[in-house]
Amino acid sequence: MLSRRRRYSLSTKTIRFIPKLSVLVLLLYITVFPHLVYGQDFPVSVSVNGTEFSTDDVVILTVTAINDSPRQPRPILPPLDSLSVIDLNIATNVSLVRGEIQAEVVYTYQLQPRRTGTLTIPPIPIKFNDEDVVETTSISFKVTQGAPPAPSPNHAVLPSAIVPPADLVDQDFYVEAVVDQVSPYVGQQLIYTFRLYQAIKLYRQPQLEMPIFSSFETQGMPVQEYNLDVGDRTFLVSEIRTALFPKSTGIINIGAAQLIFPGSFFDEAVELYTQPIQLNVKPLPANAPPEFKGAVGQFDLEAWFSPQVAVLNQPSTLSVAITGVGNVNTLPDPIWPSLHQWRTYDSLKSQSMDMKNGQLQGTRVYERLIVSDKIGDFTIPPAKLVYFDPVAEEYRTASTKSLKVRVIVPPTPDAASATSTAVAAVPLATSTPNNQSSIDPIINPDNQFINSDFSDSLDSNWRVMLPMGVVLLGTICAGIPAAVVMGAGGLWLWQKRQEKKKGEVEAIKQPQETMHPAIAQAIIGSDDNYQVVNRALSGYLGQVLNATVKGLTRTELAERLQAHGLSILQVHKINDYLAQSEMGRYGPKTDNAGWELLAKVDKLLFELDRQTEAKAKMQ
Repeated sequence: MLSRRRRYSLSTKTIRFIPKLSVLVLLLYITVFPHLVYGQDFPVSVSVNGTEFSTDDVVILTVTAINDSPRQPRPILPPLDSLSVIDLNIATNVSLVRGEIQAEVVYTYQLQPRRTGTLTIPPIPIKFNDEDVVETTSISFKVTQGAPPAPSPNHAVLPSAIVPPADLVDQDFYVEAVVDQVSPYVGQQLIYTFRLYQAIKLYRQPQLEMPIFSSFETQGMPVQEYNLDVGDRTFLVSEIRTALFPKSTGIINIGAAQLIFPGSFFDEAVELYTQPIQLNVKPLPANAPPEFKGAVGQFDLEAWFSPQVAVLNQPSTLSVAITGVGNVNTLPDPIWPSLHQWRTYDSLKSQSMDMKNGQLQGTRVYERLIVSDKIGDFTIPPAKLVYFDPVAEEYRTASTKSLKVRVIVPPTPDAASATSTAVAAVPLATSTPNNQSSIDPIINPDNQFINSDFSDSLDSNWRVMLPMGVVLLGTICAGIPAAVVMGAGGLWLWQKRQEKKKGEVEAIKQPQETMHPAIAQAIIGSDDNYQVVNRALSGYLGQVLNATVKGLTRTELAERLQAHGLSILQVHKINDYLAQSEMGRYGPKTDNAGWELLAKVDKLLFELDRQTEAKAKMQ
């Protein structure tokens, strides 16, 4: 593709003092140039670089004029039939002949043929001054059809089944705009296509101004190109397509698209326009079902469950994919099935777009994390989407298939490992001087979901001291004995709760309250505070009830705790803290990273310890 540019290059002016050499140069011009013309002692010449060209070639037109004064001669290029000026170069030489200044000016034009046949450059007037004008002779040459413009590798597609416009014949460039339907429903996808037909190479880079689609939701589509044979000519067709979704009903006008070839010093600008398009957008039928939320198109639904076998109180993923032709960007959520035996968490979305049969097709995937608190075989009912099918002109419901799911108990941890951990932990927990609780926490063997946002509490008076961070990091990475954790944990929790002044050194040496043993035990091997909360509560409550709490529903757990003497408020806190720990592990991350929840659980466990001690004293 040749771009339009205008270049003026002026060679270094030279003054020549050798009269014989100047005469020799003049004699050479007289004998060499066949189109040399003398008019009032002003020699001019014109030539081209061949006699036969193709539409792919560039014709070099050279115009030379010699003047006996420093004033520069100037050609006046007449209108050229089917030839476009794409470049110009000017070179000037000045010499001294017999004491007089003589100027030779060479104009070099690059011309692009725009049709086949015999083309003629008419005589070119050359103006030397206000009175002296000399014309060159005319020049003719033959132009044949060159290779048609080819699609670019990135946009090449197979030719579309289109009907060429009737007035395309003998046109070098032609534009049109079409839509695949003129009476769509509101929200229905229609394709607006702008086409540029070109039989020759572009001689100047055009500018495209598309209409404003203010009454539509829009989605761009890939550009595609192909060659189309029309008569004895081959056109390169470039298509720019846009998916339109009408936002309102009634008559909507789409304005003309405009393709502008910028003008030059020799050519005026060329503007090509498409015809405007008028649409009659229809409203949707009034008999919409109550579940209809605005989806228009043709859609299919698919659901799957991962992992295939769920684990009790562990997260699984229920995914629903909606695929079809329509405005995928504005699709409503599917109608999720009721899951009474499952706890569900916020859904996620992902989206992809593709082309199929000339239509824009998309897929949107919805995901929900679900946790079961019962074991057994379950059936997940279908998810649904109610949509309007503009082709069938009726409301339809797409559904997924039912899913069979099995929920199993967590795998039993290695017995030797669990025993060694418990033996190492119990003496350390009971060795804390200020710990009056005799409860031995049970480790909850949940799978670990590491939370990377391990940060300080938002509570300004709860700060993790450097010794605690160093000791915990060493414990997790290098396996430092749990006793170090217990000591550092006591300092951490004591400093969190301490309200005395910094000068009370004795209080620092003898903290009045330590980290609860259940939390200290659960924190070993985990940097996820939510997991620590779940482990600590499960272990502590299992010791209180003298039975494992894994597999119990929230209702069953509440009933057993109330029967054991816990108040309704305490039971409510326990269930709330367990729910928050699961939300923190499986749901969206928070800036707090679970530190505030950990402090609340620590406080609750000490409260339960004091309540247990009070009951023991009364007996």
